[in-house]
Amino acid sequence: MPDITRRDMTRITAGAAIAGAIASSPQLATAANEGVNMDIQRDLIQQPASGAPYISVAPIISLGAAHQGVVYLSGITADPAHPGDIKNQTRQVLDRIDRLLGKAGTDKSKLLSAQIWLTDMAHFEDHNAAWNEWVDPRNPPVRACLLSPQLWYSGLLVEIMVIAAK
Repeated sequence: MPDITRRDMTRITAGAAIAGAIASSPQLATAANEGVNMDIQRDLIQQPASGAPYISVAPIISLGAAHQGVVYLSGITADPAHPGDIKNQTRQVLDRIDRLLGKAGTDKSKLLSAQIWLTDMAHFEDHNAAWNEWVDPRNPPVRACLLSPQLWYSGLLVEIMVIAAK
């Protein structure tokens, strides 16, 4: 790792002075933040998809959040009251993702990335068949598929988290 030079220290000091001036001046702070959209849209969990009572350890989370033209969905699972096999669960998850993306003003053709957790990699082929039926083949996202020995509720086999552009 290279040593920090006197020129680097001058740049760091100048940068700190500018940042300090902006922080202490409402006019400069407004000018520095002009055009920056800090609005965040959230889809909060109001009740479980199954209608069953909350589990006492249920996290307080947003199912989705959108900021500056990017939509982030939390890990989405099937309805624990009606899980079914891996294809059924994958289809349930993808249907929920479609609805959440729609609420946020986007759709699966604008997916940027997907992270998938399977409780058994022996399910990969059947999961992937349901995924391939659903995903926009002209606009596939980057994707990771990982093994998770257990999801948040017993019997759930797949969880998917996505990021999409608006």
